[in-house]
Amino acid sequence: MLLPIATYSVQSAAQEPQPADVVQKLYHEVVTRHPLGVPSGAARKAIWPLLSKRLVRAFETRNACDRDWRRQHPNANVPPFMLKPPGFYEDGLFSGSNEMGYIDGAAVGRTVMQKDGSHLVYVNLWSYFDNGLESLRTQKKYRWQVGARVISEDGRFVVDDVLGFKGVFDYDKSVWMSKMITAGCNGPHAIADSARNP
Repeated sequence: MLLPIATYSVQSAAQEPQPADVVQKLYHEVVTRHPLGVPSGAARKAIWPLLSKRLVRAFETRNACDRDWRRQHPNANVPPFMLKPPGFYEDGLFSGSNEMGYIDGAAVGRTVMQKDGSHLVYVNLWSYFDNGLESLRTQKKYRWQVGARVISEDGRFVVDDVLGFKGVFDYDKSVWMSKMITAGCNGPHAIADSARNP
């Protein structure tokens, strides 16, 4: 009589989810959807599940702050005022300001374990724009790097923040995205321009 062969579900370490996997998924969505400013619509639906609860709250706070600003400035779009709310409407919050807002590609690099147990995953980004001039004809790529902070939350890896190294978010120092997006806000309330500085 033959005995049934025992089968085991064994996953190798290479198949286990890694911090870089969620970063790869996030940047696939960013390259595909090109969200400028706080993600909304289909971009939000695709990106939110990849983010930590803390980072989602920061985005929601930013949305509330923007609503408060519009409430305070009901005639902002009426000439001669044409005020623009403090925001990041032309910036790619996961990639950078100005020409760095729209990315054509991303490659996940090394992962470095941090003292607090989080992981910093380096991401190499590129665009076919250089100093605002289109370079598609020559295929010249403008390259830069950001770092995605990944934590474990509810048994899975999620992106908790993005570190824009010096110059990426138009600052002369490295800046965490969560600090930048809440600049100009006191919780859900918009504050005066002079008080803004991440």
